[in-house]
Amino acid sequence: MIGLVVPHKKDLRLIGGGHSHITVIRKLGMQPIPGIRVTLISSDTLTPYSGMLPGLIAGHYTFEDCHIDLRKLCQWAGVQFIRSEVQHIDLLANEVFCYQYPSLRYDLLSINIGSQPALKDINGALMHGYSIKPIKQFLQNWCQWIKSAQASRRSQRIIIIGGGVAGIEILLAMHYKLCNMTSIHADFTLICADQNILNSHNERVQKFFERHLRTLGIAIISGKHVTSINEHQVILDDGTVLGYDFSVWTIHAGAQVWPAESGLKCDNKGFILIDQYLRCISHPDIFAAGDSAAFMPTPLPKAGVYAVRQGPILARNIFARLENRPLLTYKPQKYSLSLITTGNRHAIASRGPFFASGKWIWLWKNYIDRAFIARFNPRPMVKRNSSTDDIESIRCGGCGAKVDSNILQNVLSRLDIQPNSNIVSKLGDDAAIISLPAKTQWLQSVDFFRSFIEDPYLLGRIAAIHSLGDIYAMGGTPHSALVTAIIPFSIAPIMQETLLHLMQGVLKTLNDENTTLIGGHSGEGPEMAIGLTVNGILFSGKALTKSGLMPGDCLILTKPIGSGVLLAANMAARCPGLWLDQALAYMLQSNRTAATILRSFSARGCTDITGFGLLGHLQEMLSASHSSASISIDTIPVMEGAQHCSLQGIRSTLFTANKQAIQCQSYTGKHPNYPLLFDPQTAGGLLAGVPAEHTRECLRALTNAGYTAVRIGTVTPHDNSTSITIVDH
Repeated sequence: MIGLVVPHKKDLRLIGGGHSHITVIRKLGMQPIPGIRVTLISSDTLTPYSGMLPGLIAGHYTFEDCHIDLRKLCQWAGVQFIRSEVQHIDLLANEVFCYQYPSLRYDLLSINIGSQPALKDINGALMHGYSIKPIKQFLQNWCQWIKSAQASRRSQRIIIIGGGVAGIEILLAMHYKLCNMTSIHADFTLICADQNILNSHNERVQKFFERHLRTLGIAIISGKHVTSINEHQVILDDGTVLGYDFSVWTIHAGAQVWPAESGLKCDNKGFILIDQYLRCISHPDIFAAGDSAAFMPTPLPKAGVYAVRQGPILARNIFARLENRPLLTYKPQKYSLSLITTGNRHAIASRGPFFASGKWIWLWKNYIDRAFIARFNPRPMVKRNSSTDDIESIRCGGCGAKVDSNILQNVLSRLDIQPNSNIVSKLGDDAAIISLPAKTQWLQSVDFFRSFIEDPYLLGRIAAIHSLGDIYAMGGTPHSALVTAIIPFSIAPIMQETLLHLMQGVLKTLNDENTTLIGGHSGEGPEMAIGLTVNGILFSGKALTKSGLMPGDCLILTKPIGSGVLLAANMAARCPGLWLDQALAYMLQSNRTAATILRSFSARGCTDITGFGLLGHLQEMLSASHSSASISIDTIPVMEGAQHCSLQGIRSTLFTANKQAIQCQSYTGKHPNYPLLFDPQTAGGLLAGVPAEHTRECLRALTNAGYTAVRIGTVTPHDNSTSITIVDH
């Protein structure tokens, strides 16, 4: 028996990391729903809080101050995070299709994807000017423009198109930034289609900002529409032509196209029509909130305050729908409070007829905004209590724990398994029959992983890359692989999708590496796990072994270290998402090209850096080669964030054993990266000894191929007292 299992019975998918969904995720973290697998699909790891964007542009906040880390929040809440962009929904099959990711089934779906300026009806607008959304792209464009404008040393012309709150705040933030933090002189123009700026606010608010803009020398053109734009000019509906160096679109909101194209009932602008419960009026198993939705009972402005207020109602109604309880009606407030910034640390308050102005309002807004961000940047994870009310009967072990044959056959039928002329048997045979080419040797290696990330597709890809590293390190060519997949018990559709995504991830790597899947085994277990037995071909006498190092060889490392500590930090919800994104990118980098380059420059010994850490695997090479080595700790590349996590005392569970196993090394310093030398790596780089005369060209070739390759030390004659000398400078 493998014990008691709480199975997943339903899939809740959240599309978009908007203000409403982060509230749902936070509530799930505090009160998980047994039997529900929750997934957030977002194209970005960090989601900006729009209320703080003007302060970020003005320089009052750092990037980290006003972004919520979705990956970290999801890890804390026990929510699966998938970094991808939705392409469309199959409403009949209840499937979500993403770009470069397998389809995702759902029982309940929620959409909170925001909006973007409506540019499609303005000639040239999709090609010229910078939209305020997506915010990430706008910030990159703004920073790049500042650098180029400072280099040009001429007066610049900036045009903001849109006279609502977003346009006013962005304009004043940009003006403050340029006047106070750069040497750039710029003339600003605001173009407003309405007769009055801030048309939805009271007259006192409008008059205040009109005076403020003119005091700053900012030109206002009102009652005019932009009809077209080219690379250097904006053309208005009265024929006026305005030259510009930087233009920003902050006009009325437009919808993303895929919801309507998928068949969801939308208004004439493409926004999803929802009822008083925040459900799609055409599909009650789909919720929507925020700017992406059109609230049917009462039209609402496209403002972040409504998405924030809808969050708790959305969470309660999603939970109620899953638990078959009555839904709660969302009742929007008659007037919403707007705190509008003026560029400097000053703001005005607007609510219906109410108006107030002063620095104290900025301080009030700053307090509210920072408190909001803090709610969604949780402290290190504490163990949550989960209900065991819905425990299935005890699951069997042995062959009784195999995955259902129907599930297995359904998965196999959907896999793109590449043929191989050397494999005589069929995939369904009990064992593989392989004909070896003449004058070759057979390489074989095995690796097995507990799940280190909740995304089965990504786990499969990385596990395969890690496993093939042994073949490449030996100088071989991968040939075929067997897979062992362990899937947590759930209802059949969820188990099938999990297994399918895991195997599609494995196959993505195997197909990219020209490696054939020849069979495997699947079973149930308490958690997801994946193992691969990989086979490779080696031309006789061409092996790169650990015993080939010679004194004078230069030690080359092809990837940074630090994945172990970052994965450990992520398990405790203490790893910022961007750090994990970068670490995953390194794990997804194949060692194939690196191995080819190392062989072409006469590498004499090689290994891949995995569970025993850099020093552990180096010591294996030195022992086999009867050599010693001197390495420079300052030259060893480290993944972003790994040093920080290490200094916080975060360690992989294998760290202590790795450190105790390395006896023959001398180091008494206190370099902050020293603990990382014992950090176990997943899908780590290659470590090779290359003759000194080839090192420079070898490093150049590796760098040109995209590797973060460096020389970390030199092989020295064998020393009985010290096999590894560590030097810092």
